[in-house]
Amino acid sequence: MEFRVLKYFLTVAREENMTKAAEILYITQPTLSRQIAELEEEVGTPLFVRSNRNVTLTDAGVLLRRRVEELLALERKIKDEFMAKENIGGTVSIGMAEAASANTAADIIEVFREKYPNVKFELYTAMADLVLERIDKGILDVGFLLEPVNVDKYDFIRLPYTERLGVLMRSDDKLASKEELVSEDLLGLPLIVPMRRELQQNSRNAIGSVYDQFNIIATFNVVNNAILLAERRVGYVLLVEGATQYHHNPELCFRPLKTASALHCVAVWKKYQPSNHAVSLFLDALAMLFEH
Repeated sequence: MEFRVLKYFLTVAREENMTKAAEILYITQPTLSRQIAELEEEVGTPLFVRSNRNVTLTDAGVLLRRRVEELLALERKIKDEFMAKENIGGTVSIGMAEAASANTAADIIEVFREKYPNVKFELYTAMADLVLERIDKGILDVGFLLEPVNVDKYDFIRLPYTERLGVLMRSDDKLASKEELVSEDLLGLPLIVPMRRELQQNSRNAIGSVYDQFNIIATFNVVNNAILLAERRVGYVLLVEGATQYHHNPELCFRPLKTASALHCVAVWKKYQPSNHAVSLFLDALAMLFEH
């Protein structure tokens, strides 16, 4: 039983499709099917239930996947123990939303590079849906975002940080005299909200049913565009506080919504995604720092 074939097995289990798995592994679909069939013959039981379009794991397949993941974890541990830290290189690609979770990414990179100085990082900032799309495609390794997380597709660690939902407005606006706002303060005001549906749903969940009474005049996918509208008194921007940390304008101010629930920051990555050694070490470091 070769490690190479076991990794093929994990890729098929993740993609649930032989053709897609073969493309990811850069081998032909017949070759992959033959390797999986030989593996099933070797273990003496079917590992997948096959249909016209997809394959799904049998009970034996689920068990084997668990054992293979344990073997790969052990393999990484052995490499860690016998490889000097100065020889560990590679690249970790990180996606971040415009939120305070970006600070967490900076903190962990700082700590990680002290131990693995030859590891390089690629940083990508965008709306959360674009970050997740790139994680799905294997372009990004991990994302620092806000909940909720699709636990069927992603593994995640909840970080010990939360975001406050609030409103960005002109500093000379009458609402700016309040330290905190309530949802009813926003009724009748021209509001500018994030374009992403999940973020709108987050806002609705945090604020409550009064959200459906809001006068939403525009949506945005880049915070800077919304800020320009707030500067010109076009509207009030509904966003998380962390999204304002890189835009310092004395003419604008942020006021939190007292009635809104806090939003948790998370680190997410795709389940069963093959990764290089540097990425595995980075995820291990995340778990060590933040899992309890």
